[in-house]
Amino acid sequence: MIRKVGILGGGQLGKMIAESVYKLGGCVNIYDPDINAPARHLAARFFNREWTDTAALSEFFAASDVVTYEFENVESEGIARLQHEKPIFPSVSVLQTTQHRLQEKRFLQENALPHAAFAEITCANDLQKYVSEFGYPCILKSSRGGYDGKGQLFIRNDSDLQAASTWIEKAGAAFHCVLEEALDLDMEASCIVARATDGEEVVFPVFENTHKNHILDLTVVPAGISEAGAREMKSIAVRAAELLGLKGLLTTEFFLSRSASRKSQATIVDGWHIYINEFAPRPHNSGHVTRNACTLSQFDALARILMQVPIGQPKILAPGAFCMGQLLGDVWLSQNAAGVDLDLAAWQAHPAVIDVVIYGKHEPRAGRKMGHFVTWSDTANDAVERALAFRQALSQPVTIGKNAAPAPT
Repeated sequence: MIRKVGILGGGQLGKMIAESVYKLGGCVNIYDPDINAPARHLAARFFNREWTDTAALSEFFAASDVVTYEFENVESEGIARLQHEKPIFPSVSVLQTTQHRLQEKRFLQENALPHAAFAEITCANDLQKYVSEFGYPCILKSSRGGYDGKGQLFIRNDSDLQAASTWIEKAGAAFHCVLEEALDLDMEASCIVARATDGEEVVFPVFENTHKNHILDLTVVPAGISEAGAREMKSIAVRAAELLGLKGLLTTEFFLSRSASRKSQATIVDGWHIYINEFAPRPHNSGHVTRNACTLSQFDALARILMQVPIGQPKILAPGAFCMGQLLGDVWLSQNAAGVDLDLAAWQAHPAVIDVVIYGKHEPRAGRKMGHFVTWSDTANDAVERALAFRQALSQPVTIGKNAAPAPT
């Protein structure tokens, strides 16, 4: 029987989940308030309603056999009321823990998982107290809704502290944040775990990530860390998934440092101090590279769980290194084009590029994720250099002509 999968959110992650579901013979319902959501064209039924529309959510659940979500900032209150109607993977409990920074940090603390020292901040006095305890620098993060650096304030000195205190006082009683010790980072990494309802558990290779302006810029696999370090991160990611009672997909984001912190407790392997930054109970941008680098993509793994078929262990397809590069709206704006002109940097001139994916978002904006591409080479450094060269070639103005996309009006 065809299994109907409901996806809350129709962005690029929802679109790629849908593609993997269709490969297995299922069909997809999409729920998204954005009429231009990229996944809408793949939906058997597209529910273009607000997250607070309880009647529409009920209809969406009724039309689906199983439900998942593409991002953790979906409002959990509405779907919590429906969790007994249809299975939700990952569960509402996992969603509620991972979408609230304080709950997430407390989960790490209660389960002795490595993490940055933190404190709950509800007023300026709290902030003054814990900044004195942690020392400079530290980071103030909103409890809900922040991503790609949004809802965060870096506190380096007394002037930053005064600005943060003023922000808190203006916010009033509604203010709720988490203060974290800022770690001296030498690497960021991620690891994806998939767990099925029958207990099957798989773990993907560790990815090394580079961010620019708080947005994921490049992902390299294999990560530039020892085998022992990678094994430890996989072990931590699996343990976290098991403690959460995960059924579905969980991405664990890691911070790695070569130096000890002032207050935080790390797991130390081969001179690396390893900390969990946060979780994402869904496919992750760093996991896009799995579509080319692995025998099984992160989207395929989730689709197999939703469709109740065996997952299988993902393995890297080839020796060498794969690099995923993000394509932001800045590339479109640099070209002065409504649609990116891939012919500009012809693949013949960049043979290391093995895939390009354009998400189909309606409007390019600076900092908005519009697509990604993947390169392969013998070494990680070469894969990265070739990725940067390809993206630089794309980021050139387009002369209107035979191969150029029309400029926006």
